[in-house]
Amino acid sequence: MKHTLKNIFSLPMKQVGIVLIVVFFISISCTDSFTEYNTNKAELMEISAKQLGGLFSRSQYSGNSWLTTDNYSRMTNEIAIHFSGFMVTGSIDYEQSGMHLSHQNSGFTTLYSEGMPPLTSIINITKDDDEFVAEYNVALIWKVFLLHRVTDLWGPIPYSEAGNGEEAVPYESQKDVYYLMLEDLKNATTALTNALNNDPDINAFGSGSGDLIYNGNVTKWIKFANTLRLRLAMRISNVDPDKAKTEAEAAAAGLTMDTNDDDAMLDVSTLERGNGMPRIESWYANVMSTSMESVLKGYNDPRMQEFFSVIEHNEYFDADGYPEELKANEGGYHGMTSGFKSSLEVNFFYSYSNYGPRFKNGNQLITPINIMHSAETWFLKAEGVWRGWNMGVTAQDAYEKGIEVSIKQWREDEISSDSIQNYINSTLTPVAPNNYLYYDGPMTDIPVKFSSDNDDQYEQIITQKWLALYPIAFEAWAEYRRTRLPKLYAKKASSNSNINVSKGQIVTRLPFVSSEYSANATEVAKAVEMIGGEDLENIPLWWDVNSNGN
Repeated sequence: MKHTLKNIFSLPMKQVGIVLIVVFFISISCTDSFTEYNTNKAELMEISAKQLGGLFSRSQYSGNSWLTTDNYSRMTNEIAIHFSGFMVTGSIDYEQSGMHLSHQNSGFTTLYSEGMPPLTSIINITKDDDEFVAEYNVALIWKVFLLHRVTDLWGPIPYSEAGNGEEAVPYESQKDVYYLMLEDLKNATTALTNALNNDPDINAFGSGSGDLIYNGNVTKWIKFANTLRLRLAMRISNVDPDKAKTEAEAAAAGLTMDTNDDDAMLDVSTLERGNGMPRIESWYANVMSTSMESVLKGYNDPRMQEFFSVIEHNEYFDADGYPEELKANEGGYHGMTSGFKSSLEVNFFYSYSNYGPRFKNGNQLITPINIMHSAETWFLKAEGVWRGWNMGVTAQDAYEKGIEVSIKQWREDEISSDSIQNYINSTLTPVAPNNYLYYDGPMTDIPVKFSSDNDDQYEQIITQKWLALYPIAFEAWAEYRRTRLPKLYAKKASSNSNINVSKGQIVTRLPFVSSEYSANATEVAKAVEMIGGEDLENIPLWWDVNSNGN
């Protein structure tokens, strides 16, 4: 059934509101595809698949504001990029686990106020409508993707009623949210598979700017959904192992993201504001961590030159008193110590490696945003086999395939199959980073070559997965909290009274945001009770069974 503005007043009031939201979001869509539908504001328009595409691309863009120039500095730079161990950020307060709640508030509210409403409109309009079965189920998958990142930061969140436009939106426990997400993914993949069998040419939202990731390719969305389901299953493996096994085996039995042709990359070429990494690169706000230096240099990793940049000469190097040891970093790759103790060290920031060449300033509307990598699938399957699950492959084969796919993602046109195989078979181990004020030994002693030791195998799988996730810092940080791997160097200091680094504490979640305390106070109070009665950043999430220094 198609809805038109001519007959909206015959619809239930809730649905009237949905249609009006649709019209609003079409009118502000960041894509160009729907200009033709907005030239005559008095014209009554029909809600069609093409217009739904405008809503979907809006949700893809606004739902990823944490990765675009809008909120990259507030969410990725200040939170995930250094908590994940990938990089060090140039603010001593952020780097020492300081919480800047106004910035987190911006990230949370943007996702719920701009990313979710157009998506919710699609879901409500297309539900139970056979004409839009592809649109409905792809939107459902995208809802899971957006909100799984939110629950993995805050814990309990609004899920079932997210984006409904109401002032008070109920929070649900993280366990309930995970069960709902897994059910949504199962239902969506089943429906899309059936739709594809009935119509092999079926497309969601039309090819082009209606879908900024897969151009409406339903097969690729099925693969994305199954890999996401596998990710979520693995996330709960330590707290709910039976559920995890069931979900993981079901996901692995379906189509998954297996090659780099399946990589989920958000096209930024038609956006007003694009990839946030090149903007931050120009600020020199993040640099390689010593954890990255130890592993990439030790393994002689061919991805290092794409992840990070060679240190170039800077005028600061010529200043009196600039440490000679740091001047010597020029021309090489070097990492900075996490949680550095002195604000003076910020003056030495140019002595460490910035983002790699594809993330240089000027590429904001050129370099796509990394959403999910196919290599992750193989490491998820490798861990699944390690846990005794049926993944349809051996742990070693999946592990080695993950490495191959990841290296090809970054260096496919420049590296031979023999070089990749040499890396996979390498017995080289991480090195001690070239620190200036601190000494740390090698981050770990494991090689790349798959071990016969069970414990070493697990560390290898997670360490190589960590490398393959770069620069998807939110996922890398979630996995670090779940596994406490790789063996990242601990932050040297904390400016946060709730994080005691001497006890091995890390930030495990974000406090609920001020806008929710103001507008949705009753539900936030319920959410705080769900996590034990205190809204603190040192409280492990439901799926995190680690003690966090306690």
